[in-house]
Amino acid sequence: MFSEPLHEASHVFLPRDATVDTGDAIGTRPAKFIIFDALGAAGMLDAPAVEVIVAHDAAWPTQFALPGNVRLCACPRGTSILRLWGMAMAQATQDYVAALDIHCPPQAAWWACARREIERATPLFFGPVDPGWDGGDARITGYLAEYVQFHSPLAADLDEAPGNNIVCRRDLLEAPDKLAADGFFKTFMVWKLAREQQLAPRALNGMAVVYRKPFAMGHYAKRRYVHGRCFAACRFDNPGQPPRLACLAFTPLLPLLRVWRIHRAVARHDAMRRAFFWQLPRLALSELAWSAGEFMGYAFGGRAYCERLD
Repeated sequence: MFSEPLHEASHVFLPRDATVDTGDAIGTRPAKFIIFDALGAAGMLDAPAVEVIVAHDAAWPTQFALPGNVRLCACPRGTSILRLWGMAMAQATQDYVAALDIHCPPQAAWWACARREIERATPLFFGPVDPGWDGGDARITGYLAEYVQFHSPLAADLDEAPGNNIVCRRDLLEAPDKLAADGFFKTFMVWKLAREQQLAPRALNGMAVVYRKPFAMGHYAKRRYVHGRCFAACRFDNPGQPPRLACLAFTPLLPLLRVWRIHRAVARHDAMRRAFFWQLPRLALSELAWSAGEFMGYAFGGRAYCERLD
């Protein structure tokens, strides 16, 4: 259920890209261990119904004991975030999988809310992603670019799901060997379930996580380019897409449209509206980078860029 994988009662996953983790310390423990405090507060540690799988591609500190239901999934150095997710999910043994990020800890009510939906046999659901940085902090740029539309309370007309904090029945995902080989791409998974099974993810306001990812503008802009190029290169693997030339012709408008979409999302929240204007130059660069990647992906492909996404 997470981005450093967590499984639940079926399961919780939390996959995470260890290459981005710089080992910043909070107190005497690496920052990555703070996620376990959040999981413990939510009642997910040492619970027989919960399986936590942590996918990582860097050395994991061995001097700190792991909770009993946490196990590590060691991956080769430089493994992409998509394959980190996929390799963790491939090891899942429970009925449900949750994709969470180690830098987006769940709030205390997360597990109780997720467990209710699992008991109701809801096949696909997600919760809010709330900001963990102040509006004047440059680190909120990534939140505004990717997650502000998932700020709680979730909008009634929301028509998408976040890249982390999403829970799916395990049997609706690809086979384990395919997940391990190809990775997990949330957008394409949601599109496939909508197309083949008429499933739409259910939004749950009580299942929130808090975005506290690190940020450096140069790295983030590069990552946005790589992500956009990977998306465009793989998009046409999915039936029902617009013509490639139409997508290519549309990309020069993308930076303005993407920034406008962020502005529309922040309008519901005063603090986020102020953050938008404070961070507008960084947001503009971020969305230019994504759009350039998407343009190049439509024009020249670039499936290999997916292996570079961290």
